[in-house]
Amino acid sequence: MLASLARNSHEVEAVVQVVHQQAGTLFPSQVTMLGLLQPEGDWLWELREDGQRFTQHVPFYPDGIMENVLHGNALSVPDIDAHLEQHPIRVRRMTRGDDVIADVRRQDEPPGPVARSMLFVPLEIQGQRAGVLSIQSYEVGAFDDTDLEFLNLLAQHVSIALDNAALREELGRLTRTDMLTGLHNRRAFYHDMPEVMGTARREGKELSLIMLDIHQFKRINDAHGYQVGDTVLKTLGQVLMTTFPAPDVTYRLSGDEFVLLVWNAAVRLDGLVTRLTHGLRSAGWPTDLGPISLQGGVAQPPPSGDIDDWLSLADARMYHAKRQRTGGSQVNWGLDFGDGLS
Repeated sequence: MLASLARNSHEVEAVVQVVHQQAGTLFPSQVTMLGLLQPEGDWLWELREDGQRFTQHVPFYPDGIMENVLHGNALSVPDIDAHLEQHPIRVRRMTRGDDVIADVRRQDEPPGPVARSMLFVPLEIQGQRAGVLSIQSYEVGAFDDTDLEFLNLLAQHVSIALDNAALREELGRLTRTDMLTGLHNRRAFYHDMPEVMGTARREGKELSLIMLDIHQFKRINDAHGYQVGDTVLKTLGQVLMTTFPAPDVTYRLSGDEFVLLVWNAAVRLDGLVTRLTHGLRSAGWPTDLGPISLQGGVAQPPPSGDIDDWLSLADARMYHAKRQRTGGSQVNWGLDFGDGLS
């Protein structure tokens, strides 16, 4: 089981589930707790007790028992009450209602069985201490030295599994991300579209695809150089992410071509375009560029349901708006659809 856990784990969530499922069969415990340090500095606690799973974000306390193990050594606590009499340390508990008792020394515990003996071992992910694995029993003195040694062994394999899963998730994220703008890329667009279109059909929601590009972007590159052009694309990506947050999605397909998936555009689009104009005006663009404006085309899903047909329809309407703009119908800042919305 240990080797399989380390070798076959593809997602952090899957690792957590396997740890909870297997720990109860390996140790005389009723409680398994996996604490993972989060980027924000708090904990994510995953607890399994008598077949039930509880999850909670918990603040980081330097005087906590979990924190001491994270930055120290594995710990065996045969009797938590006796341990607290000798060591003034903070011990928290997750209750069955997903609440957290911040300090069992100062707060009454809810009725029912509670863990009395505990083992804690630190976890390393990508070479850094990043979590703690704990097994706990309602009985005093439930664990011996052999259990602690085996939990350390389990923790090593859990660390490898979490490391592999985190790496796979990071690689998966990178394959979906445009490195210049941070937006989703073309690969992500074609991966996401079948599921998004299926959701729109099942839930009867309106979904619009907007194709847009930057007015006279080639002229910006020719006049100011590609480094300035890259800065323009990166800045626009930030503006689009701010203007069209989830559940809307923004993709960079290539060059200066972007795609927006917008829900309920019929009632929201005017407000979003106004917000986009404000975002473009207030963004930090390179000097001496003049107004940054966009042209776009909006399309609803075609009867064929084909993704490329939908993209081509929006693209054709965008180029229609571009031709109108070339003839003199232009805006200074913002997004111009030409007569594509009439």
